[in-house]
Amino acid sequence: MKEEHTGELSRLLDAMDGLADQIDEVAALSTGRLLNESRHHAVLVVDLADDGALDRYRAHPEHQPVLEELRALADEIVVADYTF
Repeated sequence: MKEEHTGELSRLLDAMDGLADQIDEVAALSTGRLLNESRHHAVLVVDLADDGALDRYRAHPEHQPVLEELRALADEIVVADYTF
């Protein structure tokens, strides 16, 4: 996160956690602060049923404001979409 915004991390993580109750496509969601020394501060893991659910999650109106806030506060965002 940008140094001047590190105090806002808890509020942002709470907003991300709230997406699980607001977006039906979300099967499971977890967030947390990283414990290891890293230039990154937190992680968000979202479980979705399929690629269509991922597309709907990305475009969902409840997701957009949280994403915009994250973009404003973060120095860098790393995204890894994968199937297992």
